[in-house]
Amino acid sequence: MRITKNRRVIVMVRIKDIAEKCGVSTASVSYVIHGRTDKVSPAVREKIEKEIASSGYVSNQSAMSLVSRSSGLIGVAVANGQDKKNILSDPYFGAFFAYLESEFRKNDKYILIILNQKSDEILKDAMRWNLDGLILCNHHKDVMVDISSQYLKPVVTIDASFVYEYNKLVQIFVDDYNGGYITGKFLASAGHRNVAMIDDTDYEADRHRWRGFRKAFEDAGIPIDEKSHFIIDIQKEEMTEGLNRMYPLMLEKTAIFCVSDFYALQVINFLQSKGVRVPEDISVSGYDNINYSTICTPKITTVSQDIEKKAKYAVDSMLRMIEGKEVEHNIKMPVELVIRESTRAL
Repeated sequence: MRITKNRRVIVMVRIKDIAEKCGVSTASVSYVIHGRTDKVSPAVREKIEKEIASSGYVSNQSAMSLVSRSSGLIGVAVANGQDKKNILSDPYFGAFFAYLESEFRKNDKYILIILNQKSDEILKDAMRWNLDGLILCNHHKDVMVDISSQYLKPVVTIDASFVYEYNKLVQIFVDDYNGGYITGKFLASAGHRNVAMIDDTDYEADRHRWRGFRKAFEDAGIPIDEKSHFIIDIQKEEMTEGLNRMYPLMLEKTAIFCVSDFYALQVINFLQSKGVRVPEDISVSGYDNINYSTICTPKITTVSQDIEKKAKYAVDSMLRMIEGKEVEHNIKMPVELVIRESTRAL
């Protein structure tokens, strides 16, 4: 369908029409429309996307939504630039999305998860589905700024904070600097001097955690340098490959702070597979306080954040902006350290 919003005219543009124009099958067009671009070649995809754009095609569902001005859909765009690991396998995101879906459903709204890291593709999906708003998770700051400056509907960003000039934007984030700081302070007070942090990205939240962690040791008179910030680029290597590469460096440490509980679990399993005892030989701590942190052996010392409350803040902020109500534009959530079995004093 092609929509002319000002006149409320709907002109039929069928998938069959696009296929004939491009000289491809209707199946190929359908694959591109529904995001299954791995089923077609890059050249065919580009040809189809150009024809879709020029024809103004949107799906029947989106066409009806445009006429009614509301689709009832909220886009949840999460960066998934990790070719070797789908981010939805991370228990933190699984829990967060489940809470979002439950809260929106109570208000007759539904979520559409968009796995992409490019702002133009996210905006294209937002237009295609006539989304009522966007929630941006795990994106670099420049992507969030770019989308927020172009998208005219409400935007909620998760785990990022930046200076902005957009009144339809709410930023929800935990106090990651303090999360890193209280972890570092605890480990320093437990006698640890040779420590490291394991990370996989250069995202805003992770940088704050590293800065807080490092500052705590500096305040304790134990300076640590950037060499103790271990980064595994999981776009280029599997987690196990990265851990094997850094294993000799890990053995020099008495404690390792992981950027998430998900990574702490993997680090503990990796070390145990090498005959390294946790925490007797190396202490390991995590972040997020996911359910898995209490059902593994040893139970993980972690920084706890309230994932359910974060989701509720996101839903409430989005609904209030959709209704034109006042909102709090910057919501910083507290964290606390939960000490369990994976760390010990020297």
